[in-house]
Amino acid sequence: MGEYIPNGVNTEKLAKFNSMTAILFRLDLLWKDAHAHSRSGQLMKWNWDLDKVWCELSADAKEEHETKFKDLNTEIFKINSVTERAKLYEKLLEKEIFLRKLQNKQGMGVKYEQSIDEYMD
Repeated sequence: MGEYIPNGVNTEKLAKFNSMTAILFRLDLLWKDAHAHSRSGQLMKWNWDLDKVWCELSADAKEEHETKFKDLNTEIFKINSVTERAKLYEKLLEKEIFLRKLQNKQGMGVKYEQSIDEYMD
């Protein structure tokens, strides 16, 4: 919503600096780390990487996304990382897929909602 101005004109407040490029750069680095940690079996580091991805996406997340993320973490924290590695791996995989889909929904992923013609306008 824009700010109300007495003469009846609404203006939208916009940031003077758009940090989208910086966010996308950080996300790319985090996804690279998450990939490396998951492939090398460093499950807790992978989890921490995913938490930082969440930090980047959380500003535009809806309440239902916050609830889902908290529920995933609650389930992850209940798993004994030493004796239940396969279960932990599956839950972290679920967490990563959730975050990747959320990133796409927010328009910062690989899926584009607009056609190329709309994008060019």
